[in-house]
Amino acid sequence: MTEPTQRRVVVLGAGAAGTAAARTLATHPGVSVSLVARTDETPSNRMLVNKGIAIDLLQPEQIALPLPGVELITDTAHAVSTVSAVSAATAGAESRHSVVLASGATLDADVVLIATGSAPLPIEVPGATQAQQHGNITTLHSVADGVRVRDALAAGPSRIVVLGGGILAGETASLLAARSHEVTMVTRSAVPGAGAFGAAVAQRILELHRSRLDLRAGRSLSEVKASTSGAAGEVLVTLDDGSRIAADLMVVAHGTVPTGPAPWASGLEVDARLRVPGTPRVYAAGGVARHRHPLIGDWRIDHWADSAAQGEHAARSVLHDLGLGEDPGAYLPATMHATTIHGTSLTAAGITGPPAADRVVSLDPLVVVHEIEGIPVGVSGLDAAALVPDWLGRLHKPTS
Repeated sequence: MTEPTQRRVVVLGAGAAGTAAARTLATHPGVSVSLVARTDETPSNRMLVNKGIAIDLLQPEQIALPLPGVELITDTAHAVSTVSAVSAATAGAESRHSVVLASGATLDADVVLIATGSAPLPIEVPGATQAQQHGNITTLHSVADGVRVRDALAAGPSRIVVLGGGILAGETASLLAARSHEVTMVTRSAVPGAGAFGAAVAQRILELHRSRLDLRAGRSLSEVKASTSGAAGEVLVTLDDGSRIAADLMVVAHGTVPTGPAPWASGLEVDARLRVPGTPRVYAAGGVARHRHPLIGDWRIDHWADSAAQGEHAARSVLHDLGLGEDPGAYLPATMHATTIHGTSLTAAGITGPPAADRVVSLDPLVVVHEIEGIPVGVSGLDAAALVPDWLGRLHKPTS
């Protein structure tokens, strides 16, 4: 008897979504899996960049991710060429794809799953480019970024500006302040984090920040100027109210934008099963994927736990569409994730920011259910890790 032909699935991206998808696919004998990472990248757990590498608790090799049964290719994916649904139907054959790599090599694939994630939002104020080139400004988006912060702070307590108010910024500011660094946190929002985990939770976290560091809420940058003397120097940050902050380092964590290979450089829209509409056998998951839902509206989540869940779901959709597995159904975010900010644990799942409305169900500990038209779409809580899981099974379902 002839053995069935394996289908080749090429996964682009070595972050949470890509590695989760590759591991899920690799367990099925009907597919061969190639994962394409960026050139010279080692697949790693990026959740540990700020709370492991940057504060010198872990070495880069300690956060590497194993990928059993997966062919790893470290050669940045530049473009994907596809056969349109109309052309494939006319030809009477299944569509095939070709992935163009930075080296000029190409990979043929039956299926492409794009999980290339996101890139930090740039700083577009006078002096930012020069300060970044001088080493006074860094993001915390990669292992190399974590090493850069670690090395910059190796001499001892430093003056640090953290730009941003979301989960990464809040967690990083907390970690640095706890290690005796002089931290100033600059956020455009008057209530930092409201867009990430809702107003009720963000208001409590605002009070924590105010008690532990120099918080400049409701402020934005107008200029940054790097010192030109010495190897390290300093950066002078000017805010929109004219105030100035002298720092040894500025850490940028004020949001991300999706980034993908051509022709999807700014991300991909996906359907409920994480397929890319109009492009047969192309899927997307994680920070690169833009979702649309009739109730929730447009949404994109860019944290590790949900990205990993999307990667696994997209892989199951691939297997189903290849006739190798059951239909996983529609994807809706309900994966729990947690962090600690100034000693207070934040636990959340689902859509926790706008357009959802907060409904406080417990004050001590604080538990907030985030609803749209009366339907719970997210839950968050402070020091409520034992209570938040009770709501996971109720998300995205009408209340009785």
